[in-house]
Amino acid sequence: MKCKVLLKFFGSKKIASVESVTLTLRGMRGSTVYEIVNDTEQLELRFYREFYSNGESVLKLENSTVVDTCVFIEFMNTCGVIRWDGFHGKHPRNVKDGIMFSFTAIVNTGQTIRADGSENFPKGYREFVRGLNNMLEKTNAKETNE
Repeated sequence: MKCKVLLKFFGSKKIASVESVTLTLRGMRGSTVYEIVNDTEQLELRFYREFYSNGESVLKLENSTVVDTCVFIEFMNTCGVIRWDGFHGKHPRNVKDGIMFSFTAIVNTGQTIRADGSENFPKGYREFVRGLNNMLEKTNAKETNE
């Protein structure tokens, strides 16, 4: 699927296609995973929580929604995800706790974007996570109203 991607803000550094995205958040109370799976015409956003069963880590699917591919690509470009590649946010001094993240995306037919950090995030990260949560909440609200 071809999406019209605006070059106004990003010049040639932009995302034009998405194959997969995985964002893992780890904190004191456990881990969560956001996963984008490409189903050619549309994307599926999945949200998992990690729990332990019989001494093994297990991911439990808690929510999912279908997302328009072009809308998601525009969202990733708005958050500046292409610029996250190579980001490594070291844990700030004197911070005793926090959230660690690991991000991997395959975009533009094979380009890999990798980023990670500990209580130190790339520009646009918080907006990205907030947007993912909003997409999932809209699905919950829609299901509640039906």
